[in-house]
Amino acid sequence: MKPATILIVDDDPPMRMLLERYLTLFGYGALVAADGNEALRIAGENPEVGLIILDVVMSGISGQQLAEQLAILLPNARILFCSGHPETALARMGIDIEGAQFMQKPCRPLQLKQRLSEMLAEAERCRSLP
Repeated sequence: MKPATILIVDDDPPMRMLLERYLTLFGYGALVAADGNEALRIAGENPEVGLIILDVVMSGISGQQLAEQLAILLPNARILFCSGHPETALARMGIDIEGAQFMQKPCRPLQLKQRLSEMLAEAERCRSLP
């Protein structure tokens, strides 16, 4: 079975590199985007992306707005929102992630691995339903 391909979208270079390193160590394929435009281009060229790790607060387009656009290009991909801001601060900024998958940055490697595994397994279960 081919490893899942995961798209990382984060405007912080060290965080992108760290997440990419984690994904590689976990055995996933990793694609990396520094901003919304790059993420949309990569998503359009890689329909096999099964999961997106998306920074909530980025310069330019917000993670929430980008998620809506990526959902059109990759309707079967799951989205894991990440932020260095606590959820309460995101709410004060008008960002609504209630009901979404969310992890606080920086992520602990084993927590991230577990969450990705769970999300990808759930996506697979949903695809196998009649």
